Amino acid sequence: MKTFGIIGAGLLMTIAAMADTISSTGTLVSVPANFQSTTGTSSTPFWNNNSTDGANLNVGDFLTGSNPVMGNTDYLGSGFGDYLSTGGAGPDSPNFTFLQSAVTVQGTLLYANSPSNFTYGLPGFAGTQIGLYNVANPSQNEILFASGTLYNSGGGGIFNNNVTPQSPITLGTWANYGIYAYTCWFNSSYNTYCNTFYSNAGLNTTGTNRQHFALFENPQSPNTFYIGFEDGVYSTIEGSGDYNDVIFKLQTTQNPNNTTVSVSGGDVAPPPTVTPEPATFTVLGLGLVTLGLFRRRTAVRQ
Repeated sequence: MKTFGIIGAGLLMTIAAMADTISSTGTLVSVPANFQSTTGTSSTPFWNNNSTDGANLNVGDFLTGSNPVMGNTDYLGSGFGDYLSTGGAGPDSPNFTFLQSAVTVQGTLLYANSPSNFTYGLPGFAGTQIGLYNVANPSQNEILFASGTLYNSGGGGIFNNNVTPQSPITLGTWANYGIYAYTCWFNSSYNTYCNTFYSNAGLNTTGTNRQHFALFENPQSPNTFYIGFEDGVYSTIEGSGDYNDVIFKLQTTQNPNNTTVSVSGGDVAPPPTVTPEPATFTVLGLGLVTLGLFRRRTAVRQ
């Protein structure tokens, strides 16, 4: 029985640390239920702006299934889920990365709609690329969605992973990873220029105080994150970006080998999700095990 108690405590403590976690100065707050009626106003979240693609076409409309033009899947669950925010007034778009806990991560493309995703036949113009970077060494990166895979020549955007799945890749022993996007556009002289944007905006090649990524979470599936990317390059990005240029899902789950992080884009069945238990449940579990041992010892003595 003593052996069972030790094993039980070990399992409880292991469960409490199975998922990748957000590393940010921001906090997760609820997506406003009235966000559609306030789209484009100064009091709404930074991702809730009028879209240049049309009415009600920002990342929030897609993820909540509020606009049938973008699909009717509610990815964020009842209550419209949460988004990462500074918690303050004005542009509330914090930097973020993920702390790796030796788990499997699956990346799935949900939606893409932007001319800059297209691979033009011009030197140096490769189209948008999305991937993960090593926080300890940002020059180390792995591609999630390669250039040329994020554009639909028929127009209307790409919905629900309607592209060729990406091959699985491995991140190895990165302790902390973030999201990056490499994208190119034209200037006024029709010359191409390219930038790299990071979920830690301080690393951006331009606009180091501008956040190009919006992070969402479904409270019913806390190991699953949804990310919207804005490719526009302007000084008021948080006040005018719709963050719908690329929208994708990152799902983190336990890795049995406890050694590497794998990432794959594609329409594949996700492995079972392991939800991390709060520390209070660990303490409660240890208390129950101890109580069981005490009661058994008392019974034997009687």
